[in-house]
Amino acid sequence: MTVVVAVNDSNRAATVLARASALAADLDEPLHSLHVLQRMDLVDTLKKEVEGQAVTENREVKRVGAEIIERAAANGELEHDTAEIENVVRVGDPAEQITTYADNVDTRYIVVGGRRRSPTGKALFGSVTQRVMLSSTVPVLNVPTGTE
Repeated sequence: MTVVVAVNDSNRAATVLARASALAADLDEPLHSLHVLQRMDLVDTLKKEVEGQAVTENREVKRVGAEIIERAAANGELEHDTAEIENVVRVGDPAEQITTYADNVDTRYIVVGGRRRSPTGKALFGSVTQRVMLSSTVPVLNVPTGTE
C-alpha cells in the first residue's frame, strides 16, 4: 500500500510533506507526493508546445513537483530520502485528481494540508481538503497549516 500526500506550491507544503513522510516511515509504506496543476496553471508552467508527449511526463511539469519536495527536504524535516519519494504530477480538478490517483495506486492514507478559512472564503472558493475528505474511499489525514 501507499501513502499519498497532496501538495501545492505554497510555503505550507513542506509541513504537510514532512508529516506524510513521518507517517509513511512509521508504517513502512512508500510515499507518493502528488501535485495537481489546474489547466490555467499548466499554460503558465509550460509556455511551450508538448505535442506528442504526455503532459504529466513533461520535464517542466515534473520540475514543479520536484521543487516542492526539495523545499521540504531543505528544511530537514523529511523521514525519507528525496530519491525515495515518488513525484507525481496530474492536471485537472485537484480534489478529483487526488481521489482518483489514490484509488489507482492502492493507497492506505491520503495526507492533505488544511487551513481555517473565513465563511466568505469557504463560500467563494470551496475547499479541496473538504472535498477530498468527503469523497475519498480511504482515510484522509488533515495536517493543520494555519489560517487564511
